[in-house]
Amino acid sequence: MDRDQRSRQQKSRGGSFTRPAAKRSLSSRMGLQKGPAPRPSSRPQNRRARPQQPAPPPARPARPQERPQPQLNPQKAGYIPGSPGMRRQRRVTQAEILRRRNRRRALGLLAVLAVLVLGGIVSVNLLFKVTAFRVENFDRSTPADTGIYTEDEIVAALGIEKNSNLFGFSAEEKTRQLQTQFPYLDAVQVDIQLPGTVVLKVRPATERFACMYSGGWLVLSDSLKILRVELSQPSDLSVLTCSLPADFTPAVGQVLVPGSYNSLLEGDAATPESSMQDAAQILSELTAQLESEGLSDGVTAIDILDLSQMSFTYQGRIRVLLGNDNRLDYKVRLAATAILDPDKGLSSSDAGTLDVSYQQSDGEIRGYFAPDEPEPTPTPEAGGENGGDAESGSASEET
Repeated sequence: MDRDQRSRQQKSRGGSFTRPAAKRSLSSRMGLQKGPAPRPSSRPQNRRARPQQPAPPPARPARPQERPQPQLNPQKAGYIPGSPGMRRQRRVTQAEILRRRNRRRALGLLAVLAVLVLGGIVSVNLLFKVTAFRVENFDRSTPADTGIYTEDEIVAALGIEKNSNLFGFSAEEKTRQLQTQFPYLDAVQVDIQLPGTVVLKVRPATERFACMYSGGWLVLSDSLKILRVELSQPSDLSVLTCSLPADFTPAVGQVLVPGSYNSLLEGDAATPESSMQDAAQILSELTAQLESEGLSDGVTAIDILDLSQMSFTYQGRIRVLLGNDNRLDYKVRLAATAILDPDKGLSSSDAGTLDVSYQQSDGEIRGYFAPDEPEPTPTPEAGGENGGDAESGSASEET
């Protein structure tokens, strides 16, 4: 036996992985005996005691053959994450996919809105505070023309304190409050300028018209705002004659809305132009034309009671008939030429009626002036005291 064979045998005796086969006798190896090989003794000689091998684990009961699970493709629609062996694949419809997608979008949108609302509440309550007030004209020029009031009075009437929330009040409500509280402000507007300025735009009111109503006289501004109420007629104001509601009750600070009465609408002569007329708009246009032509300072009365027979009076001596508002600018220009130009028109002593409402068939408008007839001188009665005086006068002249 060589060295390699002995080393292999020693390894097998010292606890190798293979178990040595039982020895057979010489006769058995030569084929002389056919019987079974003799069992080796339980205690072999000249052998080391092998360590006791642990008992093999009991055989597991055979599991029923499972159906092989198909491979899941994560790229396909309806893929559900999870172990294929632990979860059974379920077919997902397109409608369910759309519902899940819409649900995720809705949740994301709600989260964004919640963040925006929270940020808006925090910024409004903590960042935007009232730090300054500014009073200016409507053309943003300063100092503001506040009329009979002062800037401190207007700011105090707002009722807004510094370091208060800039968005804690309504600008429209404050505007209506100031218009009622300060009637001699023809226009008021409250604005907000970030980061913390309250801007007040004002325009003072000017007494322009005196309008008669059932209880007395109204003093009106250019925008027909009621400035005050008087029992007697105010002086140095143009008298405005317009249509008022039957149950009209004036209130200081409110705007008068005259009625748009037109006698042409009662007959067959109504036209689309006359049916679209509005008294307040026509009065504003008429006053603007009178001012541009230099007649506004001398106008003593304006009559818009009937929008088809409008007129105005200049210096109490010349009444200008305008008719309807058709070509109103040309009519006012023609009247201004006739009144203000002594070489081409009337003299400063003429009194009467200037009619510029007539339009010829070719579209030309011509003015016609009708002077007032002088009042007849009363004829002295014959006899009596006057007659005696006349006779004495003639007698004295003769002497």
